Amino acid sequence: MDVFKKTPISGYIKPRWKKSKVVKWLEVGAIPVIVGMWFPDWAGAYIKKIYGSGYVFLEPLTFAFPPVVVYAGALILWKGCLEGAKNMGSHYRGIQISGTLAVICAGLSVIPHFFIQPGSNIAFAITVLFTGLAAFFATGFFWFTIAKVAEISTETRTEVTKHIVLILNIVSILTGAVTVLLILGGSDYWPVLLRLTVLLFTIAFLFCRYAVYCYKTQKSIGANFVMPPEEQFWV
Repeated sequence: MDVFKKTPISGYIKPRWKKSKVVKWLEVGAIPVIVGMWFPDWAGAYIKKIYGSGYVFLEPLTFAFPPVVVYAGALILWKGCLEGAKNMGSHYRGIQISGTLAVICAGLSVIPHFFIQPGSNIAFAITVLFTGLAAFFATGFFWFTIAKVAEISTETRTEVTKHIVLILNIVSILTGAVTVLLILGGSDYWPVLLRLTVLLFTIAFLFCRYAVYCYKTQKSIGANFVMPPEEQFWV
């Protein structure tokens, strides 16, 4: 059996946050992301405003949109993911790109909100589109983080969670796309699809939260590099 020894490397690698700090930021950020999907009920506020009182489970607040609670939590998650995988090859670049797109889409979702008028579905459809894309890319940068942990650990639960999050994220954005098409087409079924999309993204983030637990409790990731980050090998 080969034995790998830790060897010094030339150059300087800026240290990352300690695992405990990364875990704490991920745990804290996950709470507003998951809770904010439903409280305050921003989806219900839209359903009531655009469609009427049907399909509203809880009386929504008039200022429920934009879902700033979710957006704030996602920013905390992004920071934790960036620090946890800093300079770690393609996964780190994926976190950077996906997180940037999430922030852009979240910002763009707010603009058409102010142009929503009764009887006009275009501004509303654009709002839902960018909200869904923001959720998709936010789940995406978390997926890159989970994928990195799965790559450098030996535990199957993280690998399985990675696949579940990916599948749920794809299904969620497809459901969101159908919701947008139904809104543009004037169908009466978009409220159901909107609720389903929010539910699927919520489940995806719950699995992301489970991945944080896997990362927190796993014992198979070492503490130091034996090669520079672009040639990762962990012991």
